[in-house]
Amino acid sequence: MSKRHALKRAAKVAQRKKLAAERRKAAVAESQMSLATRVRRMAVAPMHSCLIGEALFEIGSGYLVLARKALDGRIAMAIFLLDTYCVGVKDVILRVDVASKLEALIQGLDDVQPMVAIEPARARKLLRDLVAWSRSIGLPPHPDFTTAESLFGDVSVDACNDSFEFGKDGKPLLMRGPSDTPARIRKRIEALRRTVGNDGFEYVLEVGMDDDEDLFDNDADTDQFFDGEIDDAVESATGLRYDPHVAPVSARWLEIDEDERIMLVEAYHRRAEVGVPNLKVHAIIENQVAMGDELPVRRAIERLMGGGLDRHDAVHAVGSVLAAHLTDTLKANAPNNEAYNAAVERLTAESWRAEFESTAEDEDP
Repeated sequence: MSKRHALKRAAKVAQRKKLAAERRKAAVAESQMSLATRVRRMAVAPMHSCLIGEALFEIGSGYLVLARKALDGRIAMAIFLLDTYCVGVKDVILRVDVASKLEALIQGLDDVQPMVAIEPARARKLLRDLVAWSRSIGLPPHPDFTTAESLFGDVSVDACNDSFEFGKDGKPLLMRGPSDTPARIRKRIEALRRTVGNDGFEYVLEVGMDDDEDLFDNDADTDQFFDGEIDDAVESATGLRYDPHVAPVSARWLEIDEDERIMLVEAYHRRAEVGVPNLKVHAIIENQVAMGDELPVRRAIERLMGGGLDRHDAVHAVGSVLAAHLTDTLKANAPNNEAYNAAVERLTAESWRAEFESTAEDEDP
């Protein structure tokens, strides 16, 4: 090999190494970007597919898939789980991966419900109209909706003149899905009651209930029945049945969600037909008891019980201190945990009885 050829070959090798290094550097830089940034960058890639569940409007639930494919073979995909009867955009999956993996995912969705092509402009208008409608009844879309919707890029909804009808027979119809927790269902029920009223929506309690089965009237008896169903569901899901007279197992109590703790507290009080001023405060006191000697609350509960209160009243007593502390925090715009702990340490059965009796007298007509 001549010296000239050797130099040319060495130059080519060096150039390949440089390009490989630049590709590796770009790959590392991209891996450090947020998923939202990567999706926005892929919004200019050629359209790969835009699909929708064939039976979406017939059964009220299905997927909408948008995918773009870059020149390097990667696909950016946004999958929207839609509920056209009530919730709107229930879930969002965002992925940027090699084509083979995401095409397999599309095939899996097609196995669940046949997917058919939809014009991207029509798909985007459907999403925006559905989100606007669900917001109007108090149900915002999944938190990742805006990021996922940005994958549509410059697709304009002005290219679609179609209109869509949502709800079932003129009303929102809330259906419990397989992944819906009792806490999530209760929040949606409360939102619907605030926005459309008790008579403004319907609901079914179980997945797969046929249309000809009863859709319960929103009267007091039905509300109690539904509340009982939710209470049973959250107790079954958590494996706990709350009783304020007995301290919950600390580790088990702390590992469940805050919404579930509040619902367990509410379930007890509803079952016992006992009112409680603030369910969240009640649950927080149990959280603080479960934290052990980190805070003075567990010791205060024991001290109050030693002073003659039952455990339920002791929880309410410490809860009254916490409620006052939260009010002071809002006024001062800064928490004073030392003052709260000191107030809990000072609390006695006698001081709480005096305060409780004074409050009761003030509230008498």
